[in-house]
Amino acid sequence: MKGATTLLYIGPLFAGLSGLGWEMVGPFVAVFVIWLMILRPEQWPASVQEWLTAPALGAALAQVLSQILLVAVLIALGRGFGAVSGFMPVVNPIFPIAVSFLAIPLCRVLWDAREAADRGVFLDEEAEAAQAPRAAAEAGSAIVPLLNLADDAPDSTTTADVSRILGVAGAELRLNALTAALRQPDRSNASLRRALVLWASEPEIVAPGRVPTAMANAFEIARHDPDLLRLYAPRALALIGAFPDRAEGFPAPADLRAAAADEPGANPDSDLPAHLLADLREGLNALALAVEKALDSVPPSDDLPQDPVDQSAASRA
Repeated sequence: MKGATTLLYIGPLFAGLSGLGWEMVGPFVAVFVIWLMILRPEQWPASVQEWLTAPALGAALAQVLSQILLVAVLIALGRGFGAVSGFMPVVNPIFPIAVSFLAIPLCRVLWDAREAADRGVFLDEEAEAAQAPRAAAEAGSAIVPLLNLADDAPDSTTTADVSRILGVAGAELRLNALTAALRQPDRSNASLRRALVLWASEPEIVAPGRVPTAMANAFEIARHDPDLLRLYAPRALALIGAFPDRAEGFPAPADLRAAAADEPGANPDSDLPAHLLADLREGLNALALAVEKALDSVPPSDDLPQDPVDQSAASRA
């Protein structure tokens, strides 16, 4: 990303080095402004209505003026280097502009600002402050159809809807929003809870780390339902054994032990016999021990292998 951005600045520097005059400022400013609009959309109005407001126009004008100043300084530096070194090559004026323009598609390939915001990845704190509320709002809107599903909706329908709505780049934000919504005691959503536990505990979700906290979210969703916990516990045990490097995304051992001690059978809607409740407590305690061992055996989180998509997003940032 930094290498591609360097091309943007090389253009006006080379134009100045080649002895090209101030008539090049306009084309370079246009390239710089287009680059900013694509790579940093949070710095520009987001709608036609916003463009028509005085504060937005003032902010946009300030951006353009800052780019004029930047281009002028770069051209002046280039001319100064050329005068001092005596090296002033003769080139077609289109060439330095093309060099700068090349930075736009290269940076766009390396960094999609909106997709990155949906994944919770930002170029800097300013971008995060501007984009995070939008990404959270979009995640909240996206999960509404799931929350409106009936308790007795067919499992096939619910599973298909969960896979469709969570099968996007912003799955982690959407799953977090669902987990928060399902914490409300007046929400039953039995069919949705079951589908979410199944989706989050699939190997293809856990293994690549696409949604790092999927297993922790699934536990929160299932925590007060012994039937869901009986579904969750054996799947989680199998996954922690197969992918111990993903242990940081599992529920904390203390939370698992607390759930085992909280009398899972206290749910009035549960009719599990005593021996199954005992098996459930034993399974939760075994899972807590397995997570502890996995956490002790894995390297620090900075050294963990990442999913290629997540790794490329991180490298862009």
